[in-house]
Amino acid sequence: MDSRIGLSASRYEGEAVIEAHPKEGKRNAGRGLVALLSWRHWGLLRYNSILQNVALFLYIALAQRRFDPGFLRDVGLFLLLSLAGTGYGYLVNDWADLELDRRAGKRNVFSTMGRGKGALVVVVALALVVVLGLPFAHRPGFLPLWAAWWLLATFYSLPPVRLKERGALGLAATILAQQPLPAAMGFAALGHISTWGAAAFLAYITLRGICSDVGHQMRDRERDAAAGAQTFAVRHGHRTIARIYGISLELEAVLLGAVLVVLVIDLPTLRVGGGSISPAWPLLLGYLALLPFTLGRAWVRLARGEWVDPYDESPEGPPRDLRHLIHQPFPTVLLPLYLAVWLTVLYWPNVLFLVGLVLLYGLYDPRRWAASWPVQALRAVMRRGT
Repeated sequence: MDSRIGLSASRYEGEAVIEAHPKEGKRNAGRGLVALLSWRHWGLLRYNSILQNVALFLYIALAQRRFDPGFLRDVGLFLLLSLAGTGYGYLVNDWADLELDRRAGKRNVFSTMGRGKGALVVVVALALVVVLGLPFAHRPGFLPLWAAWWLLATFYSLPPVRLKERGALGLAATILAQQPLPAAMGFAALGHISTWGAAAFLAYITLRGICSDVGHQMRDRERDAAAGAQTFAVRHGHRTIARIYGISLELEAVLLGAVLVVLVIDLPTLRVGGGSISPAWPLLLGYLALLPFTLGRAWVRLARGEWVDPYDESPEGPPRDLRHLIHQPFPTVLLPLYLAVWLTVLYWPNVLFLVGLVLLYGLYDPRRWAASWPVQALRAVMRRGT
């Protein structure tokens, strides 16, 4: 199993070797650093660093009524920190695993430059993380969270600690560094850490992290066993990992409801007639409509030995259904887009969030819509009716 921890890391694919050219000019050197930081796959980096946490930024803006350029600046700076931190996590892991990857014939970003130059690249990446994080150092709670993330991201791979080889402890370290710690850093950086809203979001994000990594280990268990990787799933078997996955999926779905209740309470209300109403009600009602068709289903099917995996986004993965909708498109696409629309209504410069999401999701491309789960499901229904 090839696990890297970035500031907000998840899946790793699309590998490519980047060769350094020290005699290029300063401009090429800068481009080379960017290439090293993002050498895995831009789509992956985009999701890990931006999309999986964007809803909490939009929630904070609405909850704090932060309709000002300063908030846009802070979010932009934190996103740069997140991108740099994710890249640092990849690089330090590749540097630590250079000799292992060479013996195993795996691709490694430092395979053409060696450990000495690789160490310099890692130090430069860390320096970039420090520079981007310093503006938030005075915000309450940010420094200890930042330090905790750095320790996990660094010593997940580096000896003598090397958490990745320590079973359940390594799995816990992966989850913490991938999901809740970066999200908590975001709340602290934007001044909203000591709130019930932050607690609800962080609990939900933690469960998403557990589901993501447990599902990944369940999918890769046989390949990891064949490769000799002693992951948690390999050590404890499919039945145990499937039970953990089933429980985690159900808890995650319940905590999504808690997040939506927080939105109903915290978002600015709209005047309708003689009263007021929260703009988050459509989200909560949509969630409640999905719940009877999804709650408990994953746990029951996994307990029966059936294959359920809403976190498998690969083209050859399971068919998209309502479980996939409530675990993936609903929280990562529909929720942030909906919040971005209301932010734009309340403060027009926030259209930057909306435009950014449209570009990142590729919603300008009709082919993206045609390949989406709702359109495919509608086509299937229409085919059955003819």
